[in-house]
Amino acid sequence: MQATKFRMSLAACAALLSASQAFSQETTYGASGGDFLFGFSGSYRYAHASAPSGGADEVESFVARGNLSWFGSREHEFGFELAPGFFTNELGGSSFDLYAGGYYNYNWWTSPQMTIYAGPQIGLLHTDPSGGSGESAFSWGAHAGVRFWIDPRVSIDIEPRVSFTSLDESLGGDESVFDLLFGLSVKL
Repeated sequence: MQATKFRMSLAACAALLSASQAFSQETTYGASGGDFLFGFSGSYRYAHASAPSGGADEVESFVARGNLSWFGSREHEFGFELAPGFFTNELGGSSFDLYAGGYYNYNWWTSPQMTIYAGPQIGLLHTDPSGGSGESAFSWGAHAGVRFWIDPRVSIDIEPRVSFTSLDESLGGDESVFDLLFGLSVKL
């Protein structure tokens, strides 16, 4: 009788173990080679201009950002992003900025649901201040971030990044920008 109970308990444990292993093997979180990822994020931004132009040389703001990326493999991600921003400064005046550029991420999978990524970004920043002439300038930088996959297709993203842009002296000169992005990404 005890031997039968023991065998039944052992069989039940084996069935549960094999079922949990089968489930974990079937569920793959995140993007793989050939997949697309769409993301939307908002960021707190701190910008500092190296040359005062008669206005504020430090600006804090909130910027929206959208991106679309393609995974060449589970580790290699290539993307395009678009970030419009409207800024007002304490001394009066405002500006509309539009950043468009490309980026690369190398993804390290630390667990089935967590990715740490890092890479460079390059693009063009167009700034159009009120009462002045607009300018487009080359912008470059680096970023690193964490994606936590709350679902096999949806992640929460946190990404600090730094960018550098050389603008005309009348627009503040060389600019260094720190962004802290918070967003969601969806595997298409």
